Amino acid sequence: MTIAFSHIAICGLGLIGGSLARDIRKLGLAETITGFGRSPERLTEAARMGLIDAWSTEFSEGLQQADLIIVGTPVRLIPQQILSLLPHVKQGAIITDVGSVKTAIMEQVEPHMPAGVFFVGGHPIAGTEDSGFEASLAGLFEKRACVVTPTVSTDQQALLAVENFWKAVGANVVRMDMQTHDLIFAGISHLPHMVAFSLVNAVSDMESTTRQILQYSAGGFRDFTRIAASDPVMWRDIALMNKEHILHAICFFEKSLQALKQQIIDNNGEEIERFFQKSHDTRRAI
Repeated sequence: MTIAFSHIAICGLGLIGGSLARDIRKLGLAETITGFGRSPERLTEAARMGLIDAWSTEFSEGLQQADLIIVGTPVRLIPQQILSLLPHVKQGAIITDVGSVKTAIMEQVEPHMPAGVFFVGGHPIAGTEDSGFEASLAGLFEKRACVVTPTVSTDQQALLAVENFWKAVGANVVRMDMQTHDLIFAGISHLPHMVAFSLVNAVSDMESTTRQILQYSAGGFRDFTRIAASDPVMWRDIALMNKEHILHAICFFEKSLQALKQQIIDNNGEEIERFFQKSHDTRRAI
């Protein structure tokens, strides 16, 4: 594999950042990899494993030579992180992120980009319910989608470089405007998490039977609520950063659930079956 960048910096060695470090090293996509984060222990372990060549908890140390800077911190912190690293980057550097909300990030970052430094918004669709460097693994992005969200201000060469990087780690790259991204992922990712968290809480609140119910939870409940084991802080931030679109999606879910509730109240078997059939056909089509 041809070297894509001489020096790549990864800010945040969690699930996504750690997995990227593994792939960059394995595929030879950079001569030098520098890791940045809050945990010296995690960074030391990554260096011991040979995944990064150098590390620091301060952007002022070692960021100046980076050609590509990937920001993989919790989504709420991404704008702040990008703005704080700008004084330390060189001309020609490309910055990208991995946040699952795009509009809030890009609107805070793009107006402040200095001339000669480029930002390309990104979102690899490769997360799991696990988080942290310990959950990272090589090949996480293989055959997964990665959405990039260029705007009229996005430098075309920087955009192509970021797209080629994601293709090099095996991802299928899709271009999408940031508002469309946030609307779509409110429905297919953010809402399911809100529902899963709510369902687990609803079952756990069913008075004295709680322990017995959870003890007998079978495949359906476990499979559906698996994502409720995701990082609560991360999903708090997503809920607040994509608030408008998530509330819109919740309204549609409430309407659908209310319709089913009323059909059950009315003992309307025909409508209940039609309701289930519509869902069945839609899911099978996927």
